[in-house]
Formats: sequence, structure tokens, C-alpha cells
Amino acid sequence: MSGSEMDAAVARATAGLDSLEDALHQLSTARARVTHPSGLVSVEVDWQGGMSGLWIAQSLHRVDARDVARAVVEAAAHAAALVSDRRDRTLASLEGRLTY
Repeated sequence: MSGSEMDAAVARATAGLDSLEDALHQLSTARARVTHPSGLVSVEVDWQGGMSGLWIAQSLHRVDARDVARAVVEAAAHAAALVSDRRDRTLASLEGRLTY
């Protein structure tokens, strides 16, 4: 392998490592926050799809607890789907950058 070929291989490896580090950062910081259409709750999920925040409307005195629970689950599911989509796009982009 010539010196220029070695330089090119090192440059590709460095670019690949940079791409991997960028993707890992994007994955580990991915979050999504969704407010339910009813306005009763907002839910935030982290990069793994786990709930990391829950905000509930102050005025719930005439709201059935089942409706609140349903709103939490629906908002959390929507937020988790958004994070999953972002994760899929990040990984697809990484794959494209690492394919030679």
C-alpha cells in the first residue's frame, strides 16, 4: 500500500469515526414531547422511548381518571414513535456514511 493509499484509508477511517460519534450523540440526546389533543397532558420520552417527563393540566376536577390515563398512554405512544423515527433516520444516515 502506497503512502497516498494509506492516507486515504486513514481519512476514511477518521470520517467513519466522526460519523459514528455524531450518530451516538444524536441517539443519546433524542427526546420527544407530545401534548395530547385534549390538552390534559404532555409527555416527554427519552432516546429509549421511556417516559422522562409528565405534565398534567391543573384543572382536572371534572375529568374522569380513565380519560387522563388514556391521554397519558396515547401521548407517550406518539412521543415514543417520534423518537423511534428519529433513531431510524439517524441509523440509516450513519449506514449511508459508513458504506464505501
